[in-house]
Amino acid sequence: MNIMIFKTSVQDQNDLTSIRPVMNTLFGEKKWSLAFEDVDKILRVVSTIPAVAVLKHILMNNGFFCEELPYSLDEFNV
Repeated sequence: MNIMIFKTSVQDQNDLTSIRPVMNTLFGEKKWSLAFEDVDKILRVVSTIPAVAVLKHILMNNGFFCEELPYSLDEFNV
């Protein structure tokens, strides 16, 4: 399982109208989320395959900033 985390410029639910259909089709409705309450508007995606380039393409082509954030499961004692 691949967990990808991104800092984005998506501001609210209205911004999601352009990307929601493709995100739901590619990853499934329950496999991605966007944290609007976070200052970095964090996008989290769970996928069976690495999809960083695809996610960057989707967001950037819809006019949003998107930067992958590094993380390690070791930080969470998993």
